Amino acid sequence: MSEMSMDVVPSLVLNKEGLEFLQWSSIRVRRDQLLRESDHTQVQDSPLNEGQRAQAAAYRKLLRDVPQDVGDPFTVVWPEKPGFLK
Repeated sequence: MSEMSMDVVPSLVLNKEGLEFLQWSSIRVRRDQLLRESDHTQVQDSPLNEGQRAQAAAYRKLLRDVPQDVGDPFTVVWPEKPGFLK
């Protein structure tokens, strides 16, 4: 069995930028999932009334703005889902 030099083994410890990249990726995955879960609220034949549809649209806008509104991926505050969607 041959021994590998420590210089050849890649580091498994991520630097700050790597951790931030992974966190942003995780945030986008969650955001996209929440958007998909509320897609049905914006179609014309949705059973929601106009007020509920407007609330859902506002919630979806806040979700889409999450990556742009926050500078630190570890301090994201998710918008509250309207009660009728819970």
